Amino acid sequence: MSGLRPRRGPTRALAGIHCAVAAVLLVQPPAIVQAIAGDRGVPPRWHIRVLGARTLAQGVGEALRPRRDVLVLGVIVDLAHAASMVAAAAVWPHYRRPALISAGTAVTSATLGGVLTGLLR
Repeated sequence: MSGLRPRRGPTRALAGIHCAVAAVLLVQPPAIVQAIAGDRGVPPRWHIRVLGARTLAQGVGEALRPRRDVLVLGVIVDLAHAASMVAAAAVWPHYRRPALISAGTAVTSATLGGVLTGLLR
């Protein structure tokens, strides 16, 4: 079952979205966070770049291997990221807004991946 191929078009579209988001996070880390979350609570540049690198790896993996097992792994990683961002928002109130936006983005990505894999119907 792990080798089943989800529809390639939507899977590649999701991979493209991940790569585009990653490119923005890697190239303009503080600017993009300020534009979305406001001037308060911008995390350190290296935090944003690590997230960008992780998102790029996920997008490249999905583009090169648009298989169910790769998408399921992406869903797991996105859900773990969302949980960590909710925890970060609770522990560091100064970063609450960008952390919750990041969590929401990760949940959206996990939901799309879940639909493409058939985990969510």
